[in-house]
Amino acid sequence: MPHYLLVHKIQMYPESQDDWIEQWREIRKKAHGDVEWVHSFFDPAEGKLYCQWKAENMESIVKCLPPDMQEQAPVEYSSVIILFDTLWLD
Repeated sequence: MPHYLLVHKIQMYPESQDDWIEQWREIRKKAHGDVEWVHSFFDPAEGKLYCQWKAENMESIVKCLPPDMQEQAPVEYSSVIILFDTLWLD
């Protein structure tokens, strides 16, 4: 299954950490079957969120994102990526 990298530019932050976590739980609930949310990394200096997904296509990922995502954290960049796991070297 292809891996994707989505880069979001955070425009608006949730009011609390609990709100942020609840929003992520909603995304996680939708990410099953032919789509998997693998990891996310946040760069506070740049205000960017880097999210790794596994999915058959980009449309499957977009269906997992909440309707207000384009306003709150629009996708600035997306790409199919290749995973190199350093554990393979052992």
